[in-house]
Amino acid sequence: MVQGAPDRKIGLVTFNHEVCVYGDASAPPQNIAGDKLFDYNFLMENGQTPGDKLKNPIKATKDKLVHKLMGLEETGPTALGPALVTAIAMASKGAPGSMVVLCTDGLANVGLGAFDEVKTE
Repeated sequence: MVQGAPDRKIGLVTFNHEVCVYGDASAPPQNIAGDKLFDYNFLMENGQTPGDKLKNPIKATKDKLVHKLMGLEETGPTALGPALVTAIAMASKGAPGSMVVLCTDGLANVGLGAFDEVKTE
């Protein structure tokens, strides 16, 4: 993407027992935890408030983003729902055609959308 669309903005949102919003990795990450993982309105408003989450294009933040991405490790529970709400809210404030790419290794079991309480026959 750095070569094909260097002015595009890319953000990183990670999740385990909490959600970590790195954005473009140019500012300190924001951690979302506890009751906020169940608060849809908070997650949407927080994601839609750009602040300094996505202010720089990929040509300026590539190395920091790659470093964060390559340092990810599996660490337990999966707050997939809250992370997805946050990421979609962030993308909704981007340019037309903005997208979210979801990668997970676990079952959504923390916060909004948790499947661990779903009972079926």
